[in-house]
Amino acid sequence: MEYCFGCLKDDVEGFCSSCEKRLFDRSKINPQFKFNWEDISKVIDGYPAGFSISGVQTKGFIGKITGTELSSNLNHDENSIYIIKPLLSRFDLPSDSPANEHVTMQMAKQLYGIRIAECCFMRFANGTPAYVTRRFDYNKDEEKLSQEDFASILQAKKDDNGGYKYFAKTYEDFGDILSPLNKIEFIRILIFNFLVGNGDAHLKNFSLLETSDGDMQLSPSYDLMNTKIHVNDSPIALNLFRELERTSLPRGKTYTYTINDFIELGKRFGIRSRLLENIVVEFEGTKDEMTGMINKSFLSAKAKKKYTEIVDKNFDQLFSN
Repeated sequence: MEYCFGCLKDDVEGFCSSCEKRLFDRSKINPQFKFNWEDISKVIDGYPAGFSISGVQTKGFIGKITGTELSSNLNHDENSIYIIKPLLSRFDLPSDSPANEHVTMQMAKQLYGIRIAECCFMRFANGTPAYVTRRFDYNKDEEKLSQEDFASILQAKKDDNGGYKYFAKTYEDFGDILSPLNKIEFIRILIFNFLVGNGDAHLKNFSLLETSDGDMQLSPSYDLMNTKIHVNDSPIALNLFRELERTSLPRGKTYTYTINDFIELGKRFGIRSRLLENIVVEFEGTKDEMTGMINKSFLSAKAKKKYTEIVDKNFDQLFSN
């Protein structure tokens, strides 16, 4: 069976009409590029700094729509429309990284209503996979919107490795700058990240984005993936609490998260208990739906098996009490 390269809808060759509208302004785009990653990588200035998956994952900027194709003649250009990521250059199952990010993003949107950067799975001319996402930092008039990541907002200093991931900032610190509605959304994103095995949701993977009214609100989610398919990653990127519940433990000790930890964080954010209870009910019965989307994804059979095992384990751990 064929699936939509955007939303994974059944019995679709290429992109369904809804994805054509959201991603390509109703244009009928070929899901296979006429160029290869090597054709655009030569103009990219190396790798971003850092040691997380997102830190070593190369990306380029492409865009305008030309007929049935996305052009490759743009890179670090503010008029670009799309961000493109090739497969990982290292780690386990590197060829599965585009399909991994694609299905994880789609699960966030379709199963839980989490706002995401619209995205799709595509292939280069030589058949190798690519992940493509439409930029959300421009308005409909192609005017640049202000965007600031949480590493900057929280004035986090780099750690000894040159990254932000494990510096002494916590998810609890996010509550100081999020609006009441964003706090609820943020708790849901954290639970989702735990369930899918995303150990790389660090400070630079969350941003505030300017709205049409000029307010700064939580941006659509981006860089969501099951990192544990590729690396032996931590359960979450940052500590939940300012007590540093995980990294302050004695060497060799591990912290086992349950849903009560996320409820406690929500309470510290000032979210009412009834709303937190509704979030728990929303998530705890969705394991089969997740598994269904994983099975229809563009992941390899080996990656599907590993992803499913991780989800099973994380659901059992989170909702065991």
